[in-house]
Amino acid sequence: MTEKPHVVFVDDEPRILDGLRRMLRRESSRWEMSFAAGAAEALAVMAARRCNVVVSDFRMPGMDGGELLSRVQTLYPTTARVILSGQTGEKDVLRVIALAHQFLTKPAGRDQLVQTVDRLIAAQAATGDDSARRDVSMVDSLPSPSGVVMQLITELNAEDASAESVGAIIEQDPAAAAKVLHLVNSSASMVGHVVTDVVQAVALLGTHTVRGLVLMHDVVRSLDPEGVLPNGWIQNLTDHSVHTSRLARRLAGSAPWANEAFTAGLLHEVGQLVLASSRRDDYPGALSTWRDVKPAGAEADPEVSPRLDEVERTLFGTCHSEAGANLLALWGLPAAVVESVAGHAAPGTVSSVQDPAAAVAFAHRVVEAELGDVCGSGGHGSDAFGEDLGEPEREAIERWRATLRQ
Repeated sequence: MTEKPHVVFVDDEPRILDGLRRMLRRESSRWEMSFAAGAAEALAVMAARRCNVVVSDFRMPGMDGGELLSRVQTLYPTTARVILSGQTGEKDVLRVIALAHQFLTKPAGRDQLVQTVDRLIAAQAATGDDSARRDVSMVDSLPSPSGVVMQLITELNAEDASAESVGAIIEQDPAAAAKVLHLVNSSASMVGHVVTDVVQAVALLGTHTVRGLVLMHDVVRSLDPEGVLPNGWIQNLTDHSVHTSRLARRLAGSAPWANEAFTAGLLHEVGQLVLASSRRDDYPGALSTWRDVKPAGAEADPEVSPRLDEVERTLFGTCHSEAGANLLALWGLPAAVVESVAGHAAPGTVSSVQDPAAAVAFAHRVVEAELGDVCGSGGHGSDAFGEDLGEPEREAIERWRATLRQ
């Protein structure tokens, strides 16, 4: 019999805990639930039994919710972390967002709370073993190219900084884009609906909040001070992601999911950043192994060339496609983006683009064919898709190639 997931709810007010018990009584057939009157009691419960999700109030006497989540992150890194609070100021939000996977405001409706917990449990189940879960649970920020970091800081310090000007820079950096979308989508009080557009996210948060996020909480940072990763790796990965996002939006045309395709294209390789952060000592070797066994030059056969996912899975038991998708699922990004990230390098053919996942997979292959492999999708641009390639797709590729020549 499969063990039911265990969810711990934490609040120092007994009436709040009683209300949660009544509201969630119907979920007792699917979840095991514990209700802890404060952080110390919550830690005692978690020490006695594995916890899948912890949902905590923020303002509590003694140890507050922020300190509790910090301890949970250290002691139980595979546990998903949620703040449920009605008294959280801007500084607290910025502190919590580095620790919590989701941030909900009181009073949260039953459906919203249940959907949040279910989504986090599903993301954990899809992650695999505990080692793979730690990859995503321990990550609170992703590395950025140093040039983009400095450009973003300069713009945020400018008196005339706007959502458009800041958003345009963030759209050149998958790490910053992922974190800004995490904050806006996990904060129900801010919008109440899913946001996939980076400029809209900056406008909703405000440039002041984004500035605090970047400057005070180290959510955008440089990587690899020792220089053990391949030279130019993170910049190449970023350039590939930016080009993929632009081509994916061209492929989407006027479809209602064009913004999702753009965002998924920008974020589709964040799993490599996750593994480079969580497996700092081992990931450079994985990249070297992949490049060493990959046939070089024009004679390389994509049918026999290994994908980076395959090498990672052999070494780590997980891969960057899974790591990226599961981090974004924990961070509350929409399902269409998560699915696109998960499937961007899967083998197979695409002859037409009907949804964000197809747009990203298609664009990823074309960009790899033009600019070089970043994970080895097994495709070689439009030639890999044969005579069945649609005319709209061919036209979008040619327009994108024209921008490269310019």
